[in-house]
Order: sequence, then C-alpha cells, then structure tokens
Amino acid sequence: MIYPDRAQKIEKQGSVILQFIVDTEGRVVAPEIVQSVEFSLDEEAMRMIKGSPKWKPAFQNGKKVKSYKKQPITFKLTSP
Repeated sequence: MIYPDRAQKIEKQGSVILQFIVDTEGRVVAPEIVQSVEFSLDEEAMRMIKGSPKWKPAFQNGKKVKSYKKQPITFKLTSP
C-alpha cells in the first residue's frame, strides 16, 4: 500500500469499499468503488485490488463458480 501524498497532506483517512467478482480462475473482474473516501485513496485501493494475487474461487455443488465480494481497504495515518 502506498499512502498517496495528496491524502496525507489533507490528513484524509478512512475505508474505501470495493465490490468485484472473483471468477472461476480466482481473477478479480469488474472492480468498482461502492464507498469512496477521497479520490487519491480510491485510486490506490483500486490499484491494490487490480494488482492483487489470485483469490480462491467459490465452490457450489463441488464446482468452481463466480462470486461477488466486497472488500474494505482501510487507510489510517500514523504519527511519526
């Protein structure tokens, strides 16, 4: 995670919530932001989800299936 300079300067923090599909191969498909915090934090959260390793696909009746996921990504400033 890279905390964006813009968000640091305005001391913005919070949780960006993303929604996406995990396909049968574990890839993230169609990510979108369902709860925004600030533009630069939203962009970083999206970058992280798009670049994440493969997820474990869901199973139904013994077969891999697509599934919807909601994932919060929390940005919190720390004191030096």
